[in-house]
Amino acid sequence: MSDTKTFTDNVRKQTTRSTEYAAEQARQQAQSYAQFGEMGVGNVKTALRLQTEMFDVLHDISRDWVARVTSEAEHAFGLPSKLTAAQSVPDAFTAYHEWLNEWMSMCSEDSRRLVADSQRIMDKGVRCFAPASTGPTT
Repeated sequence: MSDTKTFTDNVRKQTTRSTEYAAEQARQQAQSYAQFGEMGVGNVKTALRLQTEMFDVLHDISRDWVARVTSEAEHAFGLPSKLTAAQSVPDAFTAYHEWLNEWMSMCSEDSRRLVADSQRIMDKGVRCFAPASTGPTT
């Protein structure tokens, strides 16, 4: 009889410990969820704001590049008319040389613009992933 009682007492103690452990785990999990929820509201707003800022930067860059491509297409379409308007071979070479110089200048500007746009994207990306404690973004 005492063996049965001891066994029953041990089972009750383990059950009580398991129940207490499960309750403590549930309390800790609920507390974590509450903290995550509080943290999440501010982070969602911040993430949306930063996403909007990044979208604006990418939109501006895209608009500038579309304008640039349009300008390059217009420049390219001007070459045949300049070449056909030339009266001699040296005139054609001069027209082509002038066109080529303009095109090289445009390529140089494209390189500069690419570096500047990449820097803008990187700056915005760094702000997106910087800790929130660095202060508000503008």
